[in-house]
Amino acid sequence: MGTTRFGGPIMYSGSGSDSLGYGTFFKNLPIQANPDYVIKWDDFTGVDIDDTDDWTKSVLNSGTLTLLADHVGGWAKSTGDGSTDNSGGAIQGNEIFMAEASKKIFFEATVAVADADDMDMFVGLAENGTFATGVPFAAANQIGFLLVEGAADIYANCDSGGTETKTDTGVDFADGAESSSAITNTRRLGFVVTGTGTVEFYVDRVKKVTTTANIPTSALTPWFAAMSGTTTADAAWCDYIMVAAQRTTDGMTEYNEMP
Repeated sequence: MGTTRFGGPIMYSGSGSDSLGYGTFFKNLPIQANPDYVIKWDDFTGVDIDDTDDWTKSVLNSGTLTLLADHVGGWAKSTGDGSTDNSGGAIQGNEIFMAEASKKIFFEATVAVADADDMDMFVGLAENGTFATGVPFAAANQIGFLLVEGAADIYANCDSGGTETKTDTGVDFADGAESSSAITNTRRLGFVVTGTGTVEFYVDRVKKVTTTANIPTSALTPWFAAMSGTTTADAAWCDYIMVAAQRTTDGMTEYNEMP
């Protein structure tokens, strides 16, 4: 028996057809279902945020967190109330992800912000908390990306027990906006956690930072949170959140692409 396998999507599923040609509709349809991974993926394509079963939704100072209608791909949107500083919205899941020896966690989200140098934004994994007390920005345990009011810098952050390693990725946000059916000036932010000792951070799928310090080993959950830095109704948008963690390892070497 071999000791390696390809863990990518089944790119050519459904390409077979009978004599009448049925079945070709699904040719090249990318699909993936793998019980070796624990996966949470939300494209925000519903009618509203499900804050009963899927997410815990919270707002600060009369901000809002809603789904954006009529925009391609589905979007979650945090908006300040337009009259109060530090207003906005957040969603968090349930603590089911944890850095573990010999296992990996993959995270990716696409986000944009309306005022790049005057907002706070976090997307990534953090412990459960209460938005009104500053979580996830003040979370004691987190792995993710931070935007801090006063600059447009995108920071890669690992925090374990309140001690953080925050590193400038060297990439900034630009002001985003709703334009027709799209969001402008998005950034694709992702990271890979390897065991308990390494996190590699990617901006637009280019690796920018490798962190080996202050990686939390407590249970974490996906977060998206944003606050306006002024009394204007600044918005932040999230296209999707995807997290995939190895459930178990079986001694095989698994490739994410053909070796």
